[in-house]
Amino acid sequence: MEVYREILPNSYLLILADDEAPTAEAQLSSALRLASRSGKPSIWVDCSHLHHLPLSSLRVLLRYYRRLRARQVPLVLCHLGEAAHQLLAKLPTASCPPVVPSLLDAERYCQHSHPLAVPHRVAS
Repeated sequence: MEVYREILPNSYLLILADDEAPTAEAQLSSALRLASRSGKPSIWVDCSHLHHLPLSSLRVLLRYYRRLRARQVPLVLCHLGEAAHQLLAKLPTASCPPVVPSLLDAERYCQHSHPLAVPHRVAS
C-alpha cells in the first residue's frame, strides 16, 4: 500500500493506494503517527485508489481511531470499498470510525461534529 499525504487548511489527508509492498502496515502507521502529531483538527483517509484494504491495515486504522477519539480528533474514512464496509459492519459501531462517501462529506462531518468557529475555552 502506498500512502500519500496532503496537508489541507483544516485537516490532514491520507490517500491510500494499492501497492504490493509488504510494509503496508508500517507505512500506514507511520503516516497516521505524523498526521496525529500535525496539530490539524481532523484526519481524513481516502481509500478511493485502494481495491483491497488488508485486515492488518484496518487494525491500524481502528487503533489510531481510538487514540485520536480520546484526543477529540476525528478520523474519517472516505470512499471505503465494499469488503472493508462489511468488515466494519461486524464491529460495534462505537469502535469504528465514521465512513463517508466523499471528501466533501468528510469536511461536512468534521464541521458538524467539531465546528471550527467555536474555540476551546480554557478554564482559568
